[in-house]
Amino acid sequence: MKQNDHTIFKISWRNIWRNRLRSSIIILAVTIGIFGGLVSTGIMKGMVMGLINNSLENQTSHIQIHNKQFVENNEVGFLMNKTDKLLSKISKEPAVKSVCERTKTFGMASTASKSAGIMVNGIDPVREKTVTGIWKKIVKGGGTYFESNKRNRIVISEKLAKKLKARIKSKIVITFQDYDGNLTGASFKVEGIYRTQNSMFDKQNVFVRKTDLDKLLNMPSHSAHEIAIVLKNYKQTGAEVERIKRLTPDYLVQGWPEIDPYLQVSASMVDFMLYIFMLIILIALGFAIVNTMLMVILERTKELGMIMAIGMNKFKVFKMIFYETTLLGIIGALVGIVISAAFTLYFGRYGIDISIVGKGFEAMGYGTVMKPYLELTDYFQVLIMVIITGLIASVFPTIRALKMKPVEAIRD
Repeated sequence: MKQNDHTIFKISWRNIWRNRLRSSIIILAVTIGIFGGLVSTGIMKGMVMGLINNSLENQTSHIQIHNKQFVENNEVGFLMNKTDKLLSKISKEPAVKSVCERTKTFGMASTASKSAGIMVNGIDPVREKTVTGIWKKIVKGGGTYFESNKRNRIVISEKLAKKLKARIKSKIVITFQDYDGNLTGASFKVEGIYRTQNSMFDKQNVFVRKTDLDKLLNMPSHSAHEIAIVLKNYKQTGAEVERIKRLTPDYLVQGWPEIDPYLQVSASMVDFMLYIFMLIILIALGFAIVNTMLMVILERTKELGMIMAIGMNKFKVFKMIFYETTLLGIIGALVGIVISAAFTLYFGRYGIDISIVGKGFEAMGYGTVMKPYLELTDYFQVLIMVIITGLIASVFPTIRALKMKPVEAIRD
């Protein structure tokens, strides 16, 4: 900063505190506005990030591979062959953290009193643990996750257990069509009960051993309907999808944004909402700052006339008013950002329990514990928006000041 600029800045700083009460009220208004905007956005962003993480961890993974016809029709006969070789190739990819295969089929689950349509997921429990976190979602007192070596064991959700009136060691009869199109079924004993944050997923999905399901379906050896892949970094999804397509040209390879577009839209929308929220808040604060600076100029009419009379040019007058206006916004913004960061860090770690009103959120896949989330770039963007607001807000008061004629201003 040049010497003249430094002097003008010092004058502007002192001018702010000539009326401490008025300046403090404006700074407080900016602080509350920034805090409200950032915290609201942080809560929404945290909910969306929780939705994405929950979906990637328990449902979609980062990448999935299917027979294209299976995605369109979900029929048992549309499978992938030689999946053992595919798994070996994919697991050697540097970006791949873990991979597993699944047999999937629609079926009807029945107990003595109730029945429900379900998706039966045939899994290798050891591999599945490296890809999804269902094994960590077993409820307290809800049994185990395939620790028993006995045949035809099943893990169901808490929601489905209540619907079917099933408990640990209850028998559930599942019927479905086999590979040849014949109706078949078997009795499974409940070994574990899980609960995720997505009640819709829970109501529809049960898990059994792939070896048990393959026998019942008469599946060919080394075949599956789905291969799920977890990457070391989810940001590599797009590039890794292209590489895996070259390894599996006969099958459909999809990244999580394509599997569940709602997740991608949600992630984009929450960033957009930050700009909308802060724009609305800053427009309101901008008018308040303009009003304050107009009052300041009216009070200092003689003073401004005098400094222009002794030689301060219009550009320096503009800079002085700009510094005053912007400093009011920046001080309030910095205080608001610090308080918002403290709020976000604390509740981002411990969460905000909304279980009392969280039933509707669970149905959409959101958790009942909200953890606000903001990135460093979010704070930086807000600060830039405040500076721009200060620049715009300083224009009208400056025009008013520059219209003064020094002689008339001094006389008044």
